[in-house]
Amino acid sequence: MQKTRLASALMLLTLSGSLLAQTLVTVNGTKIDSKTIDDQVKMLQSQSNGQLQNSPALRQNLLQRQVGLTLVGQEAKRLKLDQSNEYKQALAQARDAAKQQGADKQPMFKQEWAAYERELLNQAYMADVLRKNPVSDSDARSAYNEFSNFYKGSQEVQMGEIVTRSKADADKAIADLKARKSFKTVAAQYTIDPQAKQNGGIPANYVRLKDLEQGAPAIYAAVKDLKKGAYTPAPLQDNNGLFAVLYINDKRAVKVPSFEEAKPALLQDLQAARVDAAVQALYQKADIKPAK
Repeated sequence: MQKTRLASALMLLTLSGSLLAQTLVTVNGTKIDSKTIDDQVKMLQSQSNGQLQNSPALRQNLLQRQVGLTLVGQEAKRLKLDQSNEYKQALAQARDAAKQQGADKQPMFKQEWAAYERELLNQAYMADVLRKNPVSDSDARSAYNEFSNFYKGSQEVQMGEIVTRSKADADKAIADLKARKSFKTVAAQYTIDPQAKQNGGIPANYVRLKDLEQGAPAIYAAVKDLKKGAYTPAPLQDNNGLFAVLYINDKRAVKVPSFEEAKPALLQDLQAARVDAAVQALYQKADIKPAK
């Protein structure tokens, strides 16, 4: 009987993560254990009404994020950001709001509050980085000039796509397009993408060819010379073994926004880059040890 119970316990351990808290990794001496990840999984599942499935991929993503938050939290405390009036006031206001709404009586409040404290400390650190390394209008102007020069004279496309599981189906779709059937009709018949069946395989957004050239060179090579109304003469195969027929529904010159129009997004990108650089510096000097 005892052996049977032990076997059942080990099976439960495999399926749910851990029965007892186990150290997964240490970050500058601070342990991150399995219970922390278990609590986060439970919280996310509760928030999704059970729709989110517990999986190794989810747990790994949560662990990686926890490592980053731990590093940032350690640095924020070293800088004594958690002792600032601004941080304490934000924490007190959130606690009062939780009490007024009765959230502090909910079963998962302890885990949610711990997550909130981590996020608030993360925000305090980001604000501190940007206070010490502010992004100026001159920085934004320089980034805009680089952006503007990069896209000047280039084109963007509204691209349709038919995705199939086999090359044979993709070839049939191409044959129907050659027979002058409309792309939307052919897409509705052959694509395995449910959303594409609804929109005819043609999303509303446009894709800049320069972006394709950098991020998806195989797709760029296949469509860069296609004119409006043309399609790839042979299907493309992706890393998942699926096949795609690409279609150019529209092609036009890229309209570069004015500096004032682009400025908010540029400032946001530059600020994010500075925070990311600061966090990467924390990683480079950190002592991160996975559990043996």
